[in-house]
Amino acid sequence: QDQRSQVPPPIVYTIAGSDSGGGAGIQADLHAIHSMGCHGCSAVTCLTAQNSCGVTAVHSPPGTFLQSQLDALATDLPPRAIKIGMLGTSELAITVGSFLKEMAKTAKPYVVLDPVMISTSGHKLIDDEAKAAMIEHVFPMCDVLTPNKYEAEALLERKLLTPEDIEQGARDMLAMGAKAVLIKGGHTLAESESSDGEGVSPDVNATLGFAQDYFLTSIQPDGEERLCDGHNGVWLRANRYDSEHTHGTGCTLSSAMASALALGHQSRELASDGSTYEGATSAIHPVDACCLAKAYVTAGIGRGA
Repeated sequence: QDQRSQVPPPIVYTIAGSDSGGGAGIQADLHAIHSMGCHGCSAVTCLTAQNSCGVTAVHSPPGTFLQSQLDALATDLPPRAIKIGMLGTSELAITVGSFLKEMAKTAKPYVVLDPVMISTSGHKLIDDEAKAAMIEHVFPMCDVLTPNKYEAEALLERKLLTPEDIEQGARDMLAMGAKAVLIKGGHTLAESESSDGEGVSPDVNATLGFAQDYFLTSIQPDGEERLCDGHNGVWLRANRYDSEHTHGTGCTLSSAMASALALGHQSRELASDGSTYEGATSAIHPVDACCLAKAYVTAGIGRGA
């Protein structure tokens, strides 16, 4: 019998909001986690009443209830990776940060934080107090931070108008505590420069046909020499599809990334004690997980899924 079939799938948590329409939030997260070959568990940070047309109501449970969900999972289903989504209040951000710190005392899982702050249409979703609590309590425990362009601008409190701005912004976000950052390219740099394309610089204009993400990390895995480190990042480029089917892509990306990291973590652990095979999966580190997740999401957008 294939050794793969004897190994239980790695567990991945999603700590995020619920999308009653099923297109984003924990619903999209669990779908991506399962598709990547992992077992998904969820802790709900907010409840939304929404459909494909929009959100009509939002309710955030108290931090004590979120803590109860996390404690129940941790005592029985330890994760290899955790994806974190919307933390709508400072209380929830503090609760999650404390949970991650406690978990790190025994076996720290990979943590991917999708800082859901700005909607796809550019609307603000959390207040400044919640943002500050997320930066203080969750960023230091985060292995990969995955803001979109608007969220990166909100975190940095400045506009990102050129590729050089993106690269400097990533360096500045590493200084805020995250170990690695992926600034997503779903929004073009021209979107904040001009709505009609006038005045766009040649460097920016050259990027408009592509969805370009920028990845930067401060850590080299196991001392390996990599193309990306604290000073040199990697641009991940894919064709840009003219599609309206982008709801939930950020959730899916971060969940696929967490799942890839969980698979890599499990494979390395099993290989180290000689209980199973070594293979390509054991080489998955954050930059590799970013590439796999981007390919997964891009394929879905390309199909109109």
